[in-house]
Amino acid sequence: METEIWTSFQASRGANATLLLAVVVAIWVAARFCSVMVEKEAPVSGKVICSVFSLSVFAMNWTILTNIANQWIIHANALASLGDEASPIAKSFVAEYGGDLLTMPPPIAMALTVSAFLIAFLPLWMQPKK
Repeated sequence: METEIWTSFQASRGANATLLLAVVVAIWVAARFCSVMVEKEAPVSGKVICSVFSLSVFAMNWTILTNIANQWIIHANALASLGDEASPIAKSFVAEYGGDLLTMPPPIAMALTVSAFLIAFLPLWMQPKK
């Protein structure tokens, strides 16, 4: 049974890598769209649309990063259900990652999503004085 749990965990890590790539691309797209709006001196309506897009990227990334962290917890909890039959490695994994599911991403993921949002959003509305 432990082998199947580890196999499932490994498969989810491959999917997580793809999701992390989506996070990075979405951040870049949001920042690029906003950068173009600043360069072209877009009207307020364009800035609002780009702001909503940046906020959507922030919310999507927040959800993705929370789900990725929860996959680790879910697999640790599944390994914990093995009890004494679990290997020492599984017991260490459970000690590190087991517990209740998260409702928000880990602190480093929060820092990433918040800073990415601010990098895209702030230049739209706070331009340097000329």
